[in-house]
Amino acid sequence: MNNIFHAARRSLAEKVKRHRNKPFLEAMMAATALLALADEEIVLSERLALDFILENVKELKVFDVHQAVNLFRDYGKDIQLDAGRAKEKVLETVAKFSGDQQKAALLVRASILMAKADGDFNEPEQKVVDELCRVLCLESSKVCKFEEIVEGE
Repeated sequence: MNNIFHAARRSLAEKVKRHRNKPFLEAMMAATALLALADEEIVLSERLALDFILENVKELKVFDVHQAVNLFRDYGKDIQLDAGRAKEKVLETVAKFSGDQQKAALLVRASILMAKADGDFNEPEQKVVDELCRVLCLESSKVCKFEEIVEGE
């Protein structure tokens, strides 16, 4: 009986953690999709960068990878269909973290990782990073160390 109680407690704790972190998952997938499509196509290296982000950002580890990838894909489709409206939606979703310096910086660093994944951090990508920094009330020069997204650094 004691084991059932502990298992139920762990399950409930995980569900609460997922519920609390869902807005962050949505913001992360929105921001990285926006960066991946800043140069109008998602390449393999950017998909690998997404995998790296999902494996290394501790706030995202409680989610099923397929759920995260589906969110990324959905944001990507929206951006491709109506870039202007989708971009506004992404920036609104991301702006919810403007009061949380740690998560805001993590969103930008992960986005920079996505932008640099193909080896070219081009002007459209830099503009998107600058916009993310603006809505998150961050200075881009202070968050450009994208290596810091790895847990524990």
